[in-house]
Amino acid sequence: MRIATLSLLGLLCFNILLTGCSAETEDITTDISENYAESTYGKVEDINTLSDLQLTLDSADNLEQLTFTIENKSDKDYQYSKNYFEIEVEVSGKWYQLEQKKDPTQDNEVESIIKPGESIELTHDIKKYYGILPSGHYRLIKDFAYFEHSKDWNYDTYILSCEFYMD
Repeated sequence: MRIATLSLLGLLCFNILLTGCSAETEDITTDISENYAESTYGKVEDINTLSDLQLTLDSADNLEQLTFTIENKSDKDYQYSKNYFEIEVEVSGKWYQLEQKKDPTQDNEVESIIKPGESIELTHDIKKYYGILPSGHYRLIKDFAYFEHSKDWNYDTYILSCEFYMD
């Protein structure tokens, strides 16, 4: 009788634990969809429109930093910001813009150029600008600009992203 009572009590505790964990996940999902703006960039197909300029994640092992490579396979120079980036999270098939704790452009922002055939590795401090990210599906967003002429203010802007998971 005592063993049956202990088994029943253990099963009850296990069910309470499972219920609590699923409620917590639901709260995180609700919190993001209610407190963050839906992405203005759209779907992956809408933002990754340049086949000759690629953004590839090298490492997301460290929860505090992301290391990625920008590779220019075109015959054009593209201008970009070394410091500025955005992080979005996917929840139930929709992307949401996370709020930055600090604007990365405040750290002596300098526009950079990636030349044809060049490959550049960059590391962004996620913790500094977003805090510790919980488990989930994310994407890093970077803007690139192409100027037809160096003194011309008529330019094309391209948005590239690379997706990653935090466990």
